Amino acid sequence: MAPQGRGCLDDISKLDFGEDQKLLILKAIDKPSAIEIEKWKKVVDILTSKAVSNPKNGRIAAKICDGIAKSEISQLSEGDEKYFRKLLLTSLQQEYKKHQKQDYTNHKSWIGFVNFLCGIFDILHVNNMPLMALIVPVYEVLGVLTDAQFIKDESAIQCLVVQLQFIGEELDRLNKAKMDKLIEKLREVLLSPTTTQLSSLMLLEILELRSGNWKLSPAAYKYYYEEDAKA
Repeated sequence: MAPQGRGCLDDISKLDFGEDQKLLILKAIDKPSAIEIEKWKKVVDILTSKAVSNPKNGRIAAKICDGIAKSEISQLSEGDEKYFRKLLLTSLQQEYKKHQKQDYTNHKSWIGFVNFLCGIFDILHVNNMPLMALIVPVYEVLGVLTDAQFIKDESAIQCLVVQLQFIGEELDRLNKAKMDKLIEKLREVLLSPTTTQLSSLMLLEILELRSGNWKLSPAAYKYYYEEDAKA
């Protein structure tokens, strides 16, 4: 029987890992008990580095993290030390602080990190719940994407909107007050004269989504998708 967690093998093939990196990740899935803490740190570093190198990699890397976490939980005994999730959370915190110190000037890497962090929150669950320690950081990073330096960056606004499509409903359920504040920031960005037409359309869609309890009305769906398809 294949180890639990091997469902992410297709995702591993989507990222351009070196052969040694790929073998280490596969070992983490197939035999986590055989990996010492220094190798676990290396696994986390490999995945974090790959995630932030390209915005498209973030969610894929998060799926691989979920596969590794599932294997570690399923294969190790209750009393065994489980390193992966702890080291992953530490790595996310360090990466966040690094971008803060750089004032988020590397937009591409920052967007990759946001995609990765939000992907971890969305995908890697424990007892059918997201990692609760990530709720506040996720709200924070999404809020950063509403800052002045990102308003003209359509890729940043797209990242913000796409992540809210994935996890907005869950975030709203877990902390409505913070969602209210984030939505107010989105309205401010929408009203900014520097916001592009495409960004405005994306923001309008997410505002409609939230006002409809995270479900688009038939009229809104037609406006954003069917009419657009005819254009």
